[in-house]
Amino acid sequence: MPANLTAEAKAKWNKAQQARTTKEKIPALQEFLSAIPKHKGNERLRAQTKRKIAVLKAEMQAKHKRAGGRVAERSLQKAGAAQIAVLGLTKVGRSSLLTAVTAAKPVVAEYPYATKESVPGMLQFEDVQFQLVELPALVPGSEGRFAFQEGSADVIRTCDGLIIMVDLSADTLEQLGVILGELGRSQVSTRKSESNVTILKTRSEGIQLFAAGRLMGCTRDEVSSLLKSYGVSNAIVRTTGDVTLDDIEDAILETNLVYKPTVVLANKADLIEAAAIAPQLLENIGSKLPVLVVSCLTRSGLSELGKRLFETLDIARVYTKEPNATHPSPEPFIIKKGTTVGELSRQIHSVLFRQFKYARVWGKSASYDGERVGIGHVLSDGDIVQIHA
Repeated sequence: MPANLTAEAKAKWNKAQQARTTKEKIPALQEFLSAIPKHKGNERLRAQTKRKIAVLKAEMQAKHKRAGGRVAERSLQKAGAAQIAVLGLTKVGRSSLLTAVTAAKPVVAEYPYATKESVPGMLQFEDVQFQLVELPALVPGSEGRFAFQEGSADVIRTCDGLIIMVDLSADTLEQLGVILGELGRSQVSTRKSESNVTILKTRSEGIQLFAAGRLMGCTRDEVSSLLKSYGVSNAIVRTTGDVTLDDIEDAILETNLVYKPTVVLANKADLIEAAAIAPQLLENIGSKLPVLVVSCLTRSGLSELGKRLFETLDIARVYTKEPNATHPSPEPFIIKKGTTVGELSRQIHSVLFRQFKYARVWGKSASYDGERVGIGHVLSDGDIVQIHA
């Protein structure tokens, strides 16, 4: 059911989106909440907005206590080809993972809840780097549930993928159920829907819609008008499957489930009891999520992690080549599978996209080396692209 928000409510939502600090976001969201019409179609939107306000208030109070009254915003900058959040209950080996596969130096301790804040580290896979971010362990909350610690939910919603770590010396299905349940409450899904909408705001170029499927009951112009009514004038909108205008609005308001590609990392394979538990986990989960059985202690299985992440993220590498150059660039551009030459040119620079004439491609997507292609040509992993403008 559509939200049917008034122009006033949309303006207040846009103001909340523009807020840069927690102190600014809370009153802006409160104003937006007060402007949301009270009818059945808005129950989910109102509930989620209230949850956001409560989470922000709790975070601000916690930061105030830690800083002795001084509230400081802390942001984690993305790096590498993708940012991967590492989740798990305490003592499953999240810190040991970062120590084993990155140069990071997290606290590895015998006592529980040693990780107090997010810890980033870079994992090298061939010519690609992934930023692994260890998040603090989930903690026991109200009603017998576990909950993410402050700030974790924000990282999870903005990261590119997840690693869920479970301990093979305990009930892995129970651990996984706890984490998946909390992800669901945070509007995050580990299973890809047949239809999906992603909106990436840009600085220029207007509304660019790439529909890999059908728009149901609406037109491209109506999608553009809806975005502009919420103050979104420049954005790249990607859709897959059958998508309605309500789906687009859910994506704008962030009330839809956010899909995160996920790898389950079953740690402590070196223990005797793991020999019986690991096959059960693979049998129950292996068809739904990719599972990698590892030991952070002996490093068994960890050499496969980079490859598994690359496959699960559904990304590809392409290399650009200047006209008249002998060799392509050594550093690849990271793209989503299905990306076209035109989208790559925009990713490199908006001017290159506007002045695009044609491209030459070497690699799997080309019929022959150096094939001349147009702006809609779909690229493959390992392709070399020479753009002429």
